[in-house]
Amino acid sequence: MKKIFFIYFLLSNIIFAQSLDDLLDKYEDVSNKSLQTVDEKLGHVFIYSQKDIRLMQYKKLGDILKELPIMNYNQNRFGYSSLSLAGSKTTVSGFFRFFINDHEISSPYNQSPFLGWGDIPLDFVDHIEVYYGDSSLALGNDTGIYFIRIYTKKAYNENGNELNLEFEKAGTKAQSFMHSQILENGWSYLAYFKNYDKNETQNYKKQDLKNNENRKYAYFQLNKNKTNIDIGYVKGQKDNFMGLSSDVVPDSGKLKTEDFYINLTRKFLYDNSVKAKFAYSINYRDTKEKNKATSPMVGLSLLPVLEFGPTLPFSVPQKLDEKLKFIKIDVSLTKDFKYKNNDFIAGISFSKKNYDIKHRKTVNFFNQVKEYDDAYNGFNEEKTYSLFLENEYKLFDDLTFILNGKINKYERDTLIKDSTDKVYRVGFIYTPFENLGFKTFYTKTILPPTFYGVDFADKTTKTDLNSQKYNIYTAEGVFTTENSKFRVIFNDVRITDFLYFTPVGFRNIEDEVHSKGLTFIYDYQFDENNKIVLNYYTTRLNQKLNNSSKGGYIKFFGEYGKISYFSSIIYRNSYRYLDTYVPSAYDLNMGITYNYTDDFSISLQGSNILDKSTQSLYKDGLINGSNFSYEDRQKNFMLSMKWVF
Repeated sequence: MKKIFFIYFLLSNIIFAQSLDDLLDKYEDVSNKSLQTVDEKLGHVFIYSQKDIRLMQYKKLGDILKELPIMNYNQNRFGYSSLSLAGSKTTVSGFFRFFINDHEISSPYNQSPFLGWGDIPLDFVDHIEVYYGDSSLALGNDTGIYFIRIYTKKAYNENGNELNLEFEKAGTKAQSFMHSQILENGWSYLAYFKNYDKNETQNYKKQDLKNNENRKYAYFQLNKNKTNIDIGYVKGQKDNFMGLSSDVVPDSGKLKTEDFYINLTRKFLYDNSVKAKFAYSINYRDTKEKNKATSPMVGLSLLPVLEFGPTLPFSVPQKLDEKLKFIKIDVSLTKDFKYKNNDFIAGISFSKKNYDIKHRKTVNFFNQVKEYDDAYNGFNEEKTYSLFLENEYKLFDDLTFILNGKINKYERDTLIKDSTDKVYRVGFIYTPFENLGFKTFYTKTILPPTFYGVDFADKTTKTDLNSQKYNIYTAEGVFTTENSKFRVIFNDVRITDFLYFTPVGFRNIEDEVHSKGLTFIYDYQFDENNKIVLNYYTTRLNQKLNNSSKGGYIKFFGEYGKISYFSSIIYRNSYRYLDTYVPSAYDLNMGITYNYTDDFSISLQGSNILDKSTQSLYKDGLINGSNFSYEDRQKNFMLSMKWVF
């Protein structure tokens, strides 16, 4: 399959090759607002413009995440989405950082946004930028490998009202309303509200696996000249799906979450070269699960409380009741300035994360109750002080040198040692011709332990958890014609002290993890309204695969008169993990929209039409259990309506 994609890319570029006026801008649609925020220096970027989102009927962030290269978009035991690097499967990953405008919405507990924000709706989103590379060196936030930046719509562009209704298979439905207005005093505001009700029951061994969910979203934005205020609120309640139950099907269980944040950004000086940011977020999580059984060895696989050995039956809980609270404060100040051929950005930042247990108790087979008034392993506060500097030096008109450096000082309570880590990146951007360009980076970065990683650490090594150390080399080539763009991205990643989830908890593995990959992306614009995009990627990993390592997609979308349409098929390769074979995934999606007027449209789409989505690996049993795979997504159809007034 790789050879077919490559030959097609090559021949298409030869056949359609023409001159360009500009390498990066000419090809993009003039209405693509993404170009106002894209920063090529941050890494290798994938852009989803407002037009892409509209024509492809991307309704939720997951519609985009499931097609992105060099990653896998799966589901964990709680029915929440999870992202992993190609070839690997993680229940919760710290490789990815998610932002709404300037605010990071990743959880302070485990660095995932999905528990609080779920599958983020896109009807209030203007465009999305996905960066492969550690952009924390220029932005001052937590380190990571992928940075997903979601930019919302602005009142000064919308200035009106929008109502959206969605009806899906099995009774799932959603309603959203957005209002925006420009005031006479120069302020503008945008308010967005959404209610989402998911109705889904699946089956395992002839037993129901409930995955119902209700989620309410509220977002408010206030802008004036140099000031931006963002306020976000989400309240969710869902079934536990498989949860922690060792036999996969819990008797009952609910997860309740509540997230709130406020982010204030202010620019100063006549040239807006000084930027100050303050953010405060608070997350609540309430978990209840029960799995009663006739054996003390069946219950909840809650690793932090299990005592492996002769006393194991007395430590297996069959009921869990906990309520947790997480607070994060972020403050940063940056200044950019020019000197001759240098563009500098310098900044400082501070963050504080707190993990507070309101109550947590377990009940075992013998009805013995155990209560916990602190984090499982005592790690519940972290302070981070950062100093960072970026220099973009223009050696020649067509050659730019990029240097980033950052120092992070971590202060932690009790268990985990304080540390000071230095990360850096060097790179070049070279455009020898108007239609040919190259970009390459070498990055040395780290991923420190999280509250979640320490809570679920292997008890024999919990005091010795180290930061994961990444050495990343990437290179990209871009060739464009008047109607097309061809990109090749190479990545070579070496990881030491990789944090691996074993049957007894997280531990740093001794062997170096080494991954190499190639990504091919080809866009062809038939005319200003119709476009095809093809992608294929492959990855080699020196560890045992437990997820797909190859994949790609073909998608076609466009519009004619009052009709817009799209179709796509997303591929992930098959693999075998121990005694479990996971087949290839072919996720077919199709949709059509009829624009009855300029203000009213109706859409119909089908997703995973072939019912061959990706699958995730799970374990049935507390000790020496059997592995099995389970589909991440079901076949679905959606009817939606949009009214702008």
